[in-house]
Amino acid sequence: MKKFMFAFSLVLFLTSLGLASAAGSQSDSSAQQKAAKTVSGEVMSVDAAKSELVVKDETGGEVRLQVGKGAKVTKQGKAISLADVKPSEKVVCEAEESAGSWTAKSVRVSS
Repeated sequence: MKKFMFAFSLVLFLTSLGLASAAGSQSDSSAQQKAAKTVSGEVMSVDAAKSELVVKDETGGEVRLQVGKGAKVTKQGKAISLADVKPSEKVVCEAEESAGSWTAKSVRVSS
């Protein structure tokens, strides 16, 4: 009987440990999901030298984005440089937060 209780307790412990680990993994992935967002609006300014783009979003707020080296910048489906993006153009940017700032992973310019 003692062996049975020990085995049962061990199984319960290992199961709860596994569930706690799975819950921790889910909270980590949801934190990563919260760190990504889509920014769409009108370009206010472009600084190609600093790889920076300022977008006025739908709420009227300005969002400052660093444009990563590997970011894909496109207009009408064709690759362009950040310097080709002009103020007053409409953009949709996929961005991720890191170290308190937003970095654009892609910038789609629409006319």
